[in-house]
Amino acid sequence: MLLFRYLNASVMQATLAVTIILLLIVTSGRLAKYLSEASAGNLAADLVFWIILYRIPDFLPLIIPLGLFVGILLTYGRLYVDSEMTVLNACGTSKTKVLGITLLPAILVSTMVAGLTLWAAPASLARVQGLLEESRNAHGLALFREGKFQTDRDGRSVVYVKSLPSKRDFEQVLLVEQRRNGSIALVLAQRGEVLPADDPNMRYVKLIDGALYEGSIGSQNYQLTRFESYAEKIHLRREAEQVKLKIDALPTRQLFNSNKLAEQAALHWRFSLPTTVIVVAILAVPLSKTDRRKGRYTKMLPAILLYLVYIISLSGARSVVESGDYPPIALWLVHLAFLVFALLLTYFDELHLFYRSKTSSAGKPVGAA
Repeated sequence: MLLFRYLNASVMQATLAVTIILLLIVTSGRLAKYLSEASAGNLAADLVFWIILYRIPDFLPLIIPLGLFVGILLTYGRLYVDSEMTVLNACGTSKTKVLGITLLPAILVSTMVAGLTLWAAPASLARVQGLLEESRNAHGLALFREGKFQTDRDGRSVVYVKSLPSKRDFEQVLLVEQRRNGSIALVLAQRGEVLPADDPNMRYVKLIDGALYEGSIGSQNYQLTRFESYAEKIHLRREAEQVKLKIDALPTRQLFNSNKLAEQAALHWRFSLPTTVIVVAILAVPLSKTDRRKGRYTKMLPAILLYLVYIISLSGARSVVESGDYPPIALWLVHLAFLVFALLLTYFDELHLFYRSKTSSAGKPVGAA
């Protein structure tokens, strides 16, 4: 019992410290990304803090397994360097017992990750999606910037707004659109406003008191139309990350009833992350083995690289499931491969001795003592 408390307390303390550091790194990187988007006019600045806050439950299921993995490496590495693990082995503490002690906190962490990825993360991402939609509807011009030329998602339209007296109104606007037939439409207006459309990824720009010039490049035959009111539909940028956000924000129970490949892949991904915790906990036990001469950080880099290969393999498996190239079992085959590899590393010495004993027994002549 004392050994159980000692090892688990050390592992959980290291895991918590590493997880906090990793969370700060990830949120700082995301904060820089969102601030960059806000400065470019692609995101309302007043939403940046709330988006980061609500995305933390989505970050944690990927951060916590790495935190536990590094926590075990650091804790058990110190025990090997200080010869404490050698003493434990000499007192009859087997690899299987150490593995069992390690799996108990891993199961608790896995349960916490399951709660995050199955319920908390989708709910928080749905809130993020709601904030973005609310911003698009209530702050129609949050994506526009004064005195800047901005293109739409397809790169076929350019908008220039001279001033923004309010969040929905603007003054002195230039709108240039390349039509699909190759002609150019240029609109100049004194003022206007942004109106919502049925498609959440589109908006209507209503222009007031202006002129429309239509024609083709290289031709002098232009048509001029003056108007009191003119509406033009524009596309908002929708990146692949936004598409993924929409799927990841769906409740887990809805994914169970879906036949769409992307949603089936998302469902298996959510169950994969808690499984990852168990696999990396087993994998960390043999990888932490070192001695005083080598130091506790000797195997840290190879171990981290192996973890990255694991996560990248899972991500790749999710992608091929989304594309329909492989069934969802592809994700679980990755888990199985790394689990088998972890067990082989753990019991490598025993398997090697068993193989040598079988080989030597097979090589003895018949009747030999």
